[in-house]
Amino acid sequence: MAAPDNTIHLVLGDSAAGCVRAACASCGMPGTVIGFFGDLAYGALDDRGALASQWRSVITRLLLEHPDSVIVWSAENVSDTIFLALACDRLAGRREPLLSIRVPAIDGRPLLAMHAPEQIAQLYARRSPLSAADRLSLARDFARIRDSCGPVRRLEQGRVLGAAIDCYDSLLIEACTVQWQAAGHVVGAAMARCDAPNLPGDGFFFDRLGCLVDTGRIEERGQRSSLCAGSVRVRQSSSSFIGAVKQDMSGRGAD
Repeated sequence: MAAPDNTIHLVLGDSAAGCVRAACASCGMPGTVIGFFGDLAYGALDDRGALASQWRSVITRLLLEHPDSVIVWSAENVSDTIFLALACDRLAGRREPLLSIRVPAIDGRPLLAMHAPEQIAQLYARRSPLSAADRLSLARDFARIRDSCGPVRRLEQGRVLGAAIDCYDSLLIEACTVQWQAAGHVVGAAMARCDAPNLPGDGFFFDRLGCLVDTGRIEERGQRSSLCAGSVRVRQSSSSFIGAVKQDMSGRGAD
């Protein structure tokens, strides 16, 4: 397949887009990159907000530039899987050839940003066109995801499914102790325990940490407006009660 000079690469995430730009700049990979921001693992997927505005800008650019092809990069994680389906939905009816590059995991981490520019340039050779049937199927799947999967989304055996908003709360609670810890440390520990294909961004975990503080399961020290710079711990009343129960049970066993 000949490499067109005016290819447009669509990439989700600032870090991933930067890696593809580096491959174009230093490895001779043709094309320009449009990076999208946002975490598709949770939140609304409707036609409101910044993501929808980005897509309107992309359509305008396609009308002006008439690229030879549009390539969507996606790794085997929930956000990128949705991104590919979303691209097929937003580009429905467009005449530009739409191609896909599926990015393999490195060390079990399915992230495009894990790849060096040289590796990304090699992956470019694997680009494959999406047929009209593929595009229609993916666009329909995006409609299903948008309308029925949420507020949190997970990738299960290649299919995006909805999950409860509190599905990762246990990871945050398990990361807390009776001692004060930096909120960022707790969030980082929770993210490290999350399965890689379904890892939401840190913004989601900080939001959930705030909800756990609001419901009294976790205590905070510092201003709520700067929770990410504050400290948290397991609520003392809860931990004291649990400790008292354990001590009482131990005493009874001794009798």
